[in-house]
Amino acid sequence: MTIQGVNFDFGILGPISVLVITGLVVLLVDLVGRAVPRVVLYGIGVAGCAGAFIALAPLYGRSATTVNGAFATDRFSWGFSAVLIFTLAVTLLLSSLRNADDGNSPASYAALLIFCTIGGLIMAGATTLIGIFLGIEELSLALYVLAGTGYPRPASEEAALKYVLLGSLASGFLIYGSALLYGSAGSVSLSALSAAASSLPLLFVIGFGLLLVGLAFKLALSPFHLWTPDVYEGSPIAITAYMTVAVKAATFAVLARFVYTVFGHDSVALVPLWLLAIFSMLVGSFGALRQRNLKRLLAYSSIAQAGFMVVALSGVGEYGLSSLLFYLVAYALMNLGAFAVIAMLGDGDEAYADIDAYRALFYRRPWVAVALTLFLFSLAGIPGTAGFYGKVLLLEQGFAGGPWGIALALALIAGSIVSIYVYFQVVWAMFVPQEGEQPVTAGNSWLTWVPVAVGVAGVVALGVIPQVFVSIVSSSM
Repeated sequence: MTIQGVNFDFGILGPISVLVITGLVVLLVDLVGRAVPRVVLYGIGVAGCAGAFIALAPLYGRSATTVNGAFATDRFSWGFSAVLIFTLAVTLLLSSLRNADDGNSPASYAALLIFCTIGGLIMAGATTLIGIFLGIEELSLALYVLAGTGYPRPASEEAALKYVLLGSLASGFLIYGSALLYGSAGSVSLSALSAAASSLPLLFVIGFGLLLVGLAFKLALSPFHLWTPDVYEGSPIAITAYMTVAVKAATFAVLARFVYTVFGHDSVALVPLWLLAIFSMLVGSFGALRQRNLKRLLAYSSIAQAGFMVVALSGVGEYGLSSLLFYLVAYALMNLGAFAVIAMLGDGDEAYADIDAYRALFYRRPWVAVALTLFLFSLAGIPGTAGFYGKVLLLEQGFAGGPWGIALALALIAGSIVSIYVYFQVVWAMFVPQEGEQPVTAGNSWLTWVPVAVGVAGVVALGVIPQVFVSIVSSSM
């Protein structure tokens, strides 16, 4: 289809189109209906996620562009888009718990989540600097509001304020860096930037540095991570879970496309990225040592995990990209699973955000404790889990990436060793008998058990038979 000289392929834009319609339907149903149950509204959102998956499936292994080449479906977009849609579905399920969105309009809340994910999908497929910026802004603007939906908790108001202030600053870096990159290459297309990257003129180097600062903020790479613990702690549990995975999936899609398309993954200009990753792995791992709030602990974990994923980009060719996608899927399963357990125990509120609430949990809710243990072991990289095999793939890429790759791999090993102790503190608390009065846990919700069960199955499957998934990822490249 062509509109005034602009080519539209709605097959390629299918997942985005489905989610746009879903968001509008949610708002329309709430407008027309009277006191529509929020489970219905969130159910429409989950059904939209299923429709988006169906629209995404035919694009597997396909490489094509639309909107005059400004949006693509290819090896950089398909897997990341699938992670984004999956994360949206899980977040909607977690948001359906009784205390998950008290004081908010369920329709507005669900619509913001959906439109936020659309921004992530735009980022995953954008092949121009303008498309990347538009996707980031749509993702970010919705998240600024969602971070404050824990009102009237003061921590939620603080989280929203910090996120919008620092996020706006990061957006300034992004747009200024994009302007300088355009000035150095005379084009906003990433493929056109590769010519300027070969000679690295000063204007290009400064522009890329500013762009990298903006992306590092979104990924919470150190030293641009200072907002992360407070924002993650203050945001509602479902929104925190969404931020830890969706923002990383969308931003890594942009970063991977930029590294491979513009630099061919090997350039002296990428040294600052490698340094940021090393700092992140160490700061995130050691920063988690003294945390007594599980949300803050997982926030520092996400900082380290972002550094781990950068290691994949130091590797060779498509194997680095497939390793990144494998680890991102593993991270989504184990991190969303851990947050699903936190949400389940507190029925959506903050009752189980503190580690002390998990003391002797195994003797009250054995299956929940076992599931959380599996997720934490996977985050730590214990053999037999998805996290372990994912880190093996990352280490392979690191050791194949020259001196900087080896440095990244050694930092990954150091961070992983520290993280084992960090996660074991929580596991120890759950399995050691405790005398005296224990916290009361909320009842089970089958809606919450769905992401927990999917997470457990995925973590085990990717840890025991990872070759199956690796072959699927490789086929989509």
